[in-house]
Amino acid sequence: MKRALTVAIFCALLSGCFSEQAPLTPPTLQLKTFEVKQQIPLGDREFNGVSVPADITPLAFVNAGEITHIPVKAGDKIVKGQVLATLDDTRIVQQLQQAKVELDLANKQRERALQLTTKNMISHSEFDAINSKQQLANIQYQSLQRRLFQTRLLAPFDATIASVEKEVAENVNSAEAILTIYRHDRIQVDINVTEETLLSLKPKLGTQVQIQFENLSQPINAKLMLWSAEPIANHSNYLMRFEANQTSSHVLPGTAAQVVIPSLNASQTLAFLIPANTLVAGNKPASFSVWLYKNHQLIPQNVTVNAITKEGAVISKGLQQGDLLITNQLSKLTHQRPFTITGEVSQ
Repeated sequence: MKRALTVAIFCALLSGCFSEQAPLTPPTLQLKTFEVKQQIPLGDREFNGVSVPADITPLAFVNAGEITHIPVKAGDKIVKGQVLATLDDTRIVQQLQQAKVELDLANKQRERALQLTTKNMISHSEFDAINSKQQLANIQYQSLQRRLFQTRLLAPFDATIASVEKEVAENVNSAEAILTIYRHDRIQVDINVTEETLLSLKPKLGTQVQIQFENLSQPINAKLMLWSAEPIANHSNYLMRFEANQTSSHVLPGTAAQVVIPSLNASQTLAFLIPANTLVAGNKPASFSVWLYKNHQLIPQNVTVNAITKEGAVISKGLQQGDLLITNQLSKLTHQRPFTITGEVSQ
């Protein structure tokens, strides 16, 4: 009896611990809005870019061999025709000396054969055989001269050494890169743009732009040299490359740059300027959305960002005059979370 009473009391205590309670309600979000109203001409468009090596070129030997000398290192300035690396030429020099002896002998035999031919002392077939032997000896000698010349790796143009991939005493194969160079008399800058932006720019080779580098006080003039017809590998964006003459301050590869591209029909095209913190990045590169507050509801809206400047984000599509954008708590916004609008922020 006492045991049964103890069990009953224990069960009652357990039932009290697991009594049903009302589910927890998430706290109400305190949201602020921004009214879309400031329109600006969609004129010059700014894009973030980076300088890249101009005409970057890997250099290699035509023939295999052992490297005996590399007198340059990464960052060195070189001039056209300068020796950048050499291969062991011991064997080729020996072969060339032997070939020279054979060629001298063949030349003498041919001269003697010519004299005998004028005296009808040898047949034409005998002379042809001697002449062919002299020509083969000459070809062999010239071939070895070219091989000896190819044991030296020469700079094809004035440039800077980007990297050195091999070391002295290392054996290399034919066409295996020894070092890489790039031109230092020009600057190239790459930017990535969406397909829609590329189409709106209507690019033309030679289009003049201005580029502002972080280490220069004034922008420099440049021109469009190429753009990709297909998206960059592993990206959905397209490449645009600009080129300018090198400056006295010498802009190095990897320098951040801002490219200002003049827009077509700028006076007829308007865009909205909104705070950059209202943008929500999408799953794809350069895709963005905002949260609209409309009819007492939160609605996600895709937008086209033409540029992000110090003043804010320039939006060409997706917004209308008077739209209210949520400016805070963007990572917590869902259709289920309770919220209240507490105020409006200014640009």
